[in-house]
Amino acid sequence: MKKDFRYDATLLSRASFPAVLEAGNRPCIVETTVYRLNAVAVTSLMLDGFDPLLNFISLSPDDTYITQHEVEDIVTVVHIRKEAEAWQHSTK
Repeated sequence: MKKDFRYDATLLSRASFPAVLEAGNRPCIVETTVYRLNAVAVTSLMLDGFDPLLNFISLSPDDTYITQHEVEDIVTVVHIRKEAEAWQHSTK
């Protein structure tokens, strides 16, 4: 039986909190996630940059920031999710 090398990132920790964007003073949600990458993903990160990781976790590079730690297989992904405008409801 042949074993395939597969790209993988294991979720270690996730947190989110409300914040306010400096530009425009609009509310947002900041989502912070820490992943442990397997050997294939670490190699891909070193050769191809962050695009394969963003594709794997289904995030766009817009408003997403990735930090690689001293331990090469640990990355932190911070994504800023903008909140939708509040609907104005009439009580009439």
